[in-house]
Amino acid sequence: MKPIIGILPSFDEEKKQIFLNQSYMDAVIESGGIPFVFPLSEDPKIIFEALEEVDGLILSGGTDIDPKYYGEANSGKSLGINEFLDSCEAAVIRLALEADIPVLGICRGMQALNVFCGGSLIQDIPSERGISVTHSLTKPEIAFHKISVEKASPLSDAIGFGEHLINSYHHQAVKNIAPDFSSCAVAEDGIVEAIYHKNKKFILGVQWHPERDREIAVNNKKIIDKFISVCAEAKK
Repeated sequence: MKPIIGILPSFDEEKKQIFLNQSYMDAVIESGGIPFVFPLSEDPKIIFEALEEVDGLILSGGTDIDPKYYGEANSGKSLGINEFLDSCEAAVIRLALEADIPVLGICRGMQALNVFCGGSLIQDIPSERGISVTHSLTKPEIAFHKISVEKASPLSDAIGFGEHLINSYHHQAVKNIAPDFSSCAVAEDGIVEAIYHKNKKFILGVQWHPERDREIAVNNKKIIDKFISVCAEAKK
């Protein structure tokens, strides 16, 4: 049986609609999993029952997290704040870590792992850290830059140590890393690009989008492949 992968969608508060890019579904299927849209709920009972039905969880990208969750006021650079999504994501992450199921956080998903486990964010890279590395471009252009994978981790297990090319769609980033996490990849400007939980079997956050742009960022597929393989092994 193929592993069932829950994918937490984003949420349009004005339209009261969930949404999820097809690329997440395609990537999971291509790597041998069965995608399942995970319910957005703040109810622990619903979350717990949904987690029992999946073998792994992907936290997808989206808008910025309210800085109140890491003890800061909004500088005016945190955009698209969505209280319902923040609250749901915080509850899902807490219960997923308690269940110790494999989790892959992508872009906002990595930031959510960090924030809701006790870390903080840079609210805007260009204004706070400069532009020596381009982390985001105006759509439809895509920024690409290099990272250095520097520590034994789920990421190095997937793509190996050393320098890799990634896509980049973000203006925020990890500032203080959550207590149970460690950095495992950085950009040339020192921005943290990947984190992992030091005490869980597979809790990995990557700041880029491994489900996209695989013809250029050629190691992206290996990350999803590794995640699905861990989920498949956990299913046995």
